[in-house]
Amino acid sequence: MENNLVVQSNELVLAAYTMTTKEKQLLLTCISRIDSRPDAPNITKQTKFTVTVDEVAKIFYTDSTKKNAFRDLEQASNRLFDREVLIALEDNKTLRTRFVSGVLYDPNADQITITFAEDVLPYLTQLKANFTKYRLMEVSELSSIHSMRLYELIVCWVGQYQYTKAMDLDDFRYVMGIKGKYKQFGQLRERVIETAIDEVNDSTNYKVTVEYHKKSRGKGYEGLTLKFHRKTLDKLTSEDGTLSQATIQSIVDNVQFMNDYNNHPSLSYGGKMQTEAFKREMINIIQREPESFNKPNKALESYLPKIKH
Repeated sequence: MENNLVVQSNELVLAAYTMTTKEKQLLLTCISRIDSRPDAPNITKQTKFTVTVDEVAKIFYTDSTKKNAFRDLEQASNRLFDREVLIALEDNKTLRTRFVSGVLYDPNADQITITFAEDVLPYLTQLKANFTKYRLMEVSELSSIHSMRLYELIVCWVGQYQYTKAMDLDDFRYVMGIKGKYKQFGQLRERVIETAIDEVNDSTNYKVTVEYHKKSRGKGYEGLTLKFHRKTLDKLTSEDGTLSQATIQSIVDNVQFMNDYNNHPSLSYGGKMQTEAFKREMINIIQREPESFNKPNKALESYLPKIKH
């Protein structure tokens, strides 16, 4: 699709699967070719998507690693063909399917053509609501599959107006595709959690922090809480690096802020007409799309109380 936009239903983002970084890069590149809008041309199990080595290399490789791109693409396509995905459905049902139903490898043209599995297409096409979207360049510098998964989850949660996520460790393992692995907390923290958070913080537009929850009885840990926000909100964070809800509340309570942004395009009709609705909606809009508050000399921090010296 234009501008390498990746769009997936939230059910697919939250699904469980195991995959390498190179497989994920190939999969996302193919997904970015799909026009997921409700009025887009119909995509069927016969529709094919071709990816060339050059296209993947431009996004995910550096000059020094491009020589490995074709080898990686061939191996990734072979593995991707065997990957299963478990999608949670209503009424406690689970759909077990695959991402792709066919892979055509063409070494002469330096390209691979993929056909998506029929059961997975509803989670990639004709999407009207409850979907997650981002551009390939947003994950282009992430080298770990755990970092890529965490980034997708964060974008998904923010789209659902969630800015913290508490989970027990088994649920975290499941959603990260590592169920049954890293049973020792130290390994999980070092090889998955901390690695993913560090990469997301260093290479994306989000800032993530984590708190670990000790077991109520005995030693060890049983859960974690992730907190995340866009880096454009860093000036609104507390000393611990997490987003300050009190600071955001003070902005939406500011009369001048209301006057300046009462016509914000993401506000509902009720938000534009009622003060309390405006404040309630703006709290979510600020966290979800802070870059949209871009009127000259009217950045979000300009509505904070002046610090007295």
